[in-house]
Amino acid sequence: MRIKLVYESIDEKNIILPCHYNYILQRLIYETFSPRIAKWLHDEGFILGKRKFKLFTFSRILEKGKLIVKDKDLKYLNFGRKITFYFSSPIDDIVGNLGERAFREREFFLFKNKVYISQIEILLPPKIEEKVYIKMLSPLTIYSTFVKNGSRVVHFYRPYEKEFSKLIEENAKKKAKIFHKDSYKEGSLSIKPYKFSLDENRKLVIFKNTPIEGWTGVYELTGDSTLIIITYEAGLGNKNSEGFGMWEIWRRKEDKDA
Repeated sequence: MRIKLVYESIDEKNIILPCHYNYILQRLIYETFSPRIAKWLHDEGFILGKRKFKLFTFSRILEKGKLIVKDKDLKYLNFGRKITFYFSSPIDDIVGNLGERAFREREFFLFKNKVYISQIEILLPPKIEEKVYIKMLSPLTIYSTFVKNGSRVVHFYRPYEKEFSKLIEENAKKKAKIFHKDSYKEGSLSIKPYKFSLDENRKLVIFKNTPIEGWTGVYELTGDSTLIIITYEAGLGNKNSEGFGMWEIWRRKEDKDA
């Protein structure tokens, strides 16, 4: 299930956030959840082998903020008096808990801004076929961790590397296995860039002082519809609960925004 959330400024001041605001949105989400759901998702989540999954994701803010530069290390975005973003999960109880609590609590602190929830909209799921063209609403990231010379090294894959599609497929299968359990019959999934530039679509996001390399753009997603649907609801790739991997069906009229 996917919902659209609209927050507005309470005091009619503009909403100003740091350029790297993923952690701020994630914190808002966790503070909106009931304490029980928030603690369970944060501490445990859904376990498969040695991996833990949250099975939710969220988009970037849909409004385009105006850049404010105070110095080279202090950059902010002025979004005006409202912000909008999407939240998604295959677990209806997680989405329902967020929506219900958002309207119950109504008022929240978002960084240094006091905001209230003014609108929640449930979005109808798109028609999913075995081949879809998708536009990233938040950067897509997939990576592997190695130990080299005694140090931990993280390698973020680029969309043209052969491991990129393979690892995304493996990740999607794990999410499907968690959600569908014994009823899941393993299928295949592949992804390749369609409208994409290494320079224009590379996004470096700082999350809790950690740099994460991700990719926007338009991609061709082909394979088992069960796997495509789980990535629509839970996110593609890694770090979905940190605001990565949300997508929507791409329409050609959106060329200029891809």
